[in-house]
Parts: sequence; structure tokens; C-alpha cells
Amino acid sequence: MPLGTHLRAKHSQVFRLGQVVTLLQMSSAELDEHLAAQAQENPMLVLRQRRAAVMSATDVLEMTAVEQANSLYDHVFHELAGLIGQGGLMEKLITALIAELEPSGWLGRSAEAIAESLELSGELVETALRVVQKRVDPAGLFARDLQECLRLQLEDREAITEDMAVVLDHLPALESGGPAALVRATGLSRDTVQDCLALLRRLDPKPGSGFVSDPTLTREPDVRITPSGDGWEIEFLSSWQGDIEIINLPRRGRASEATEALAKARALKHALHARASALKQVVGEIVERQGAYFRFGDRALAPMTLSEIALETGFHLSTVSRVLNGLLIEGPNGIVLARTLFTGTASAQATQSKPQVQARIRALLAEEDRKKPLSDRRLTAILQSEGIAVSRRVVSNYRQDIGIPAAARRRLRA
Repeated sequence: MPLGTHLRAKHSQVFRLGQVVTLLQMSSAELDEHLAAQAQENPMLVLRQRRAAVMSATDVLEMTAVEQANSLYDHVFHELAGLIGQGGLMEKLITALIAELEPSGWLGRSAEAIAESLELSGELVETALRVVQKRVDPAGLFARDLQECLRLQLEDREAITEDMAVVLDHLPALESGGPAALVRATGLSRDTVQDCLALLRRLDPKPGSGFVSDPTLTREPDVRITPSGDGWEIEFLSSWQGDIEIINLPRRGRASEATEALAKARALKHALHARASALKQVVGEIVERQGAYFRFGDRALAPMTLSEIALETGFHLSTVSRVLNGLLIEGPNGIVLARTLFTGTASAQATQSKPQVQARIRALLAEEDRKKPLSDRRLTAILQSEGIAVSRRVVSNYRQDIGIPAAARRRLRA
């Protein structure tokens, strides 16, 4: 092959690869916008739009608002782009931490559990976590509990005093006995504790909740799954059809601009097909792993991580994460944000996911004797007897997360 032809072929391959990577990292909304822009610029491209229904002006405005708003995951990816861009171990650590981020902005698993899944030391993950917590805005993201979330925000404001540090260390006493119990636990004066609490109330206990993370009410799902025997039929929905048409002009008399436009159109078509193939593999693996969830709900949500999907499909962890960002799956039980299907185990020793444990706690409390409600310690013992390895602190946190008050407040008064 002549050198010039070889170089042109090599350049074409690099360009095609770049297109594939670009499209893989786009959400459905971004893909639609990108294809529309390309069709306007490239006379060789024809897109056939397929809308499920005619939308009102209100629908269009709501969809536009959602698409323009950052999700929590988009935000943290942009905030930490410099660290991720270093590649290697740093990229692996940061993307793993992002994968464990919950809509509240807290981490869903402990650093120890994340380290175990990555086969790295806990100290290394702790170090990466501290870097991430200092790098992202708003402060409090990537906290592991309420105390750490508030502490990170106070440190960001340079408002940590010795008295405030003592109050934070004894904050659980506030829940069990109110301000008076906190005064006794800290040994501080009543006025000092009240001043500290006044400042804490101005902080955000869930800094991730301000981001758009659930657009299910404002647009159609990207994927629809329906039961088919023991398996599932998967239908991929899009405002654009899965294929694009290319206008082929006769080679004779074709201008150089037309030749270039045709090459770009073909590269885009190739990249679009590659993206569709990647989505099918990733979503197919998710549906296979979470089939019980789609049939029975949260109580059947199995532990699953982005790392496992990346390993099974052969795609990079960050690519899988980006592909799933904003992806909506409609199943028999309604529409769910694909990212919420990813959850680690309730503890390093447990094999159940957080939603599974929460569902079991909810079921146990629904059947309790209201005259003798189950304490967190008793709940922990019951769960452990059933093979669910969780601590009392985890049980307490999960009970609070599902909106159930402590045993003393649930007791039926005579």
C-alpha cells in the first residue's frame, strides 16, 4: 500500500475511534442534540425523527429544563475530571467512589468495603476519599454519615471550634434524648450547645439532593423491558431511530468537501452502531442480574457494582458509568433510573444489598407489637439470625433512611 494511502487509512481509523468514544460518553439527550447538530452541518446525513407522541409546549419546556440541569453524577465527574484524567490507579479509585455515590450525596458503602471490592488497601481508599471530599463542591459530598457530612461543611466554612467538634462527636445523643441529652453527653453549657445546634441547622444534611437526579416525570424512558417466559424482552427507545441515512453521491465529479462530509457521515454511522451495541451489552447484563428486582421490587434488588458490569462487558469503568448516566428503564413496576440499580452489600460481611435489608426492616416493623416495639438492637439480632450480617449502627441508619422513628416514638401509649 502506498504511504499516502496508508496514512489516510490510519487517520480514518483514529477518527472513527474518536467518534465511538465520544458517542459512548453521551447521554440519550446529549446524543439527540449531537445528531441534530451534525445533520445541520453535514448535507450527507438524514435523520428520521421518531417521537412517541406529540408533546405540548409545557412538555418541551420541562424536558429542556431537565436536560440542561446537571445531575449529581455529571457534576462530580466534571469536578473531578482532573483527577480522573491522571489515569491509572487514581482513575480507578475516583470512578469507584463515584459509583458508590447515592442521590443524597453520601457514599453508599464504607471505604473498607470499597477497598475490598477493588482489592486495594483501606488506607489507599481513605486517602483518595479525603482528596475527593476536599475537591468537590458543595462541601459534604462523599460523606459516609451525618456527622462527617456536617463536619466537612463546617471545615469548608472554617467554622470548626473545639466546642463544635465535641458536639459533632456526641451528635447521636441528640436523636435519643434531645438537646438535654446532648448537653449531658458533651459536658458543655446549655447555651453553647444551643449555639452549635443553631449553626448546624443552617447546613445541608443531604448536599446531593439539590441536583436533578430523577427525570422520570418529565421524559420518556430510554429502555423498556417486558417479561418473556423466564427472561426479558428489551426494547431500546429513542427520539431518533437507531440508524441514519447517508446520501451517496456519484464518485465522479464529487467535490473534496462532499467527500469529506461523506467520510464524516459514515464515521458517525459506525460510531452510532457501536454505541447501540455497547448499550445493548450493558443493559442486557443489568437486566440479567436484576431480573428479580424488576419482578418483585426493592426487596429483590441484588448487590451490583459498575466494576462488575465493566468487567463482564469489557468496557472501561468510566465509560459504563457515563453510558448509564440519566438512563431510564421502564419495567413492570414502573420507571427507574438505571444508576439506582447499583448498590453494594449492606456491609463487608453481608451478601444482601441495602434496599434488601431496608425492605426486611420495614417488614419486621410492620408486624411488631406496638406496645413493645422492636429496638434497633433487637432488630439487629433478628437480622443476624437470618444471616444478614449488619451492625446496630447500620440498622439504625437504614431505619432512619426509610422514615421510621425510633422505638420510643413508635410505642403505643396506653
